[in-house]
Amino acid sequence: METAEVMSVAPGDDEDASRLRRFTVIVGDAAHGGAALRIEDPALLLRLWSLLRATSEQLDSATLSPEGMPGVQRQLEAIRRELEQAVSPPLAAELRQILPWHDTVPSAGALRIECAVLVSWVGSLVVQMLSALAVAQERSQRTSPGR
Repeated sequence: METAEVMSVAPGDDEDASRLRRFTVIVGDAAHGGAALRIEDPALLLRLWSLLRATSEQLDSATLSPEGMPGVQRQLEAIRRELEQAVSPPLAAELRQILPWHDTVPSAGALRIECAVLVSWVGSLVVQMLSALAVAQERSQRTSPGR
């Protein structure tokens, strides 16, 4: 992941909407002829990372009963679906390759591993995103008038 840039798009001409900006953070380039690796919704990514870390802490600190495993599985599946919406299609495909969907309820150990993989994967995207934002801010400060 060599390229890091930030794009900002105003979501329409509506006065309220124009005050809000949606940021897309590019964390990689178009390797292998594909599309750039982008974080489409950085705020959602940060929220999901926080949820994943809390879920991981819960899983590590508690004994997971067989009755509780389907609920944790549903929670992780919901987080994964939202993650796929927060990133570009190539990153969503990478996530599906790393953690394929499963139909059966996994064991408590498998849920802990799945959660740890998600925390790590999302955490690496957060680091890339924050690095890209820091570089963009630095460039902006260097090119702003009066500097």
